[in-house]
Amino acid sequence: MKSLLGGMRILLINSPNEVDVTHQNSNFSLFPHIGIVQLATRIKETFKSEVVIKIVDGGIVPLATIKSIISDFKPELTGISILTPSYIFGLEIASFAKKNKSLVIFGDDHAIFFPKIILEKRLYVDFIVANDVGEQPFFELIDALINKKPLSNVCSLAYRDEEGFIKLNPPKKYLLSQINTIPDLSLIEDVLPIYGNKYYQTYGHLHNQKYVRAITVNNIRGCENGRYRCSYCSIADLAINSGNPVKFWEMVHSYHEMYGINLFFEVCDSFTASSRYVISLLESMPINISKKIENGEIEFMVYARALGLLKKNNVDKFKRLGIKRINIGLDSGDSKMLEAQRKNKTSNETNLDALHLLNQADITVHGSFIFGALGETEESIQYTIDHIKHSINEVKFSSIEVSRLYPLPNCPIWDMMVEFRKPQFYKNTDEIISAIQAMNITIKQDIWDELEYKYSNQDLFVAEEMMLDWYKNFTHVDKTYVENCIKQIDEFISSNNINTGNNVG
Repeated sequence: MKSLLGGMRILLINSPNEVDVTHQNSNFSLFPHIGIVQLATRIKETFKSEVVIKIVDGGIVPLATIKSIISDFKPELTGISILTPSYIFGLEIASFAKKNKSLVIFGDDHAIFFPKIILEKRLYVDFIVANDVGEQPFFELIDALINKKPLSNVCSLAYRDEEGFIKLNPPKKYLLSQINTIPDLSLIEDVLPIYGNKYYQTYGHLHNQKYVRAITVNNIRGCENGRYRCSYCSIADLAINSGNPVKFWEMVHSYHEMYGINLFFEVCDSFTASSRYVISLLESMPINISKKIENGEIEFMVYARALGLLKKNNVDKFKRLGIKRINIGLDSGDSKMLEAQRKNKTSNETNLDALHLLNQADITVHGSFIFGALGETEESIQYTIDHIKHSINEVKFSSIEVSRLYPLPNCPIWDMMVEFRKPQFYKNTDEIISAIQAMNITIKQDIWDELEYKYSNQDLFVAEEMMLDWYKNFTHVDKTYVENCIKQIDEFISSNNINTGNNVG
């Protein structure tokens, strides 16, 4: 599939997020989507003049503009990164691209969850990469299209064969230590200041620099809670998978020197997941990077679990790595709710202990809380509100996010609500019933059957409707009460000069 105009035109798009329309300080629009930059880098480096690649990030580019770019660029292949909250816009972009005679491929978590269903329902989607590490499968697809090789050889690819039958090629496990192309920031150099300015407008007061150029990096993936994941966690693969620490520091150096990047957000699911990797970073850190960290010229931000911060002297190690901000899912001020959220021995006391350690290390916190866990009550919500107010007096927060619980596919509460007959994260239906009854919840079989019929074998969901069904059947509070509580606590948080914002609910 070689273009007559000099190279196969490939457009890579990060689908806009419906949530970020009203919550502009969400991370979604403050950092580039580095995943599609990595894909573009690999393809450009390999196929050179055989391809012409353009990148568009829906975090900063409106839907109408994305459509105009498609019309003008006339891609032969349009790749779209989709998460569950961004899927509805991804479908609209895919349909528009198909009308403009482009092949369409989906990737990222939502596509991984439903490859067969999407291809059955969305005839304008041609391919899906069903792998959490999509670099190699995407490369193999481009190679197959350009050099007319069989699609059956493309790992982790879902597609239709010549007779229209849907095929799912077997997946592979790819190690970041072996395949993890360093994204070429020259591909998005013209828009880097947009992210930096948006970030600085929101969080500039946390930095001593006159400007911030921020980027996400992903040299390690996974979570120590992976085998018993949190009730709301829908990440496709939580297995620990780390890249080369020496190459990581080389990337940090080149990004800083060439593009002025001074804030690196490592988006590993939990940076406390691998003490071995943390130690390898400390041992391989170049002297020049160490000095820049000491001088405050380079900073890092990570996700971490509170319980993990209390172990193995992690807070001290993180400080030596230049980590200045940590995003923690604190979730609730009620230990019973934390247990219901499968937080694995985390309590409100351990959360406070972790916050105190970070405060002593001069590391600021983005804390996130969720109202609406299994069995949530008005009393447990009040415990959380009191916990937030107490915590604000104890430690320095960069921001606090209070969200409604949003049942997402591929998570334990999705098992409870939809996939209760064949759960992924529970042994069987009886274990789900036991967990529900422990929180004084009873689900009648006809209600369960109705929810199963409504949401199973679907690929597109209405967020508000799903949340309404969850609150009505699996908690002791209603959705309106929760929304009012969030509004009130957000006002209190803002009155303390702390940023608020919802990334999901």
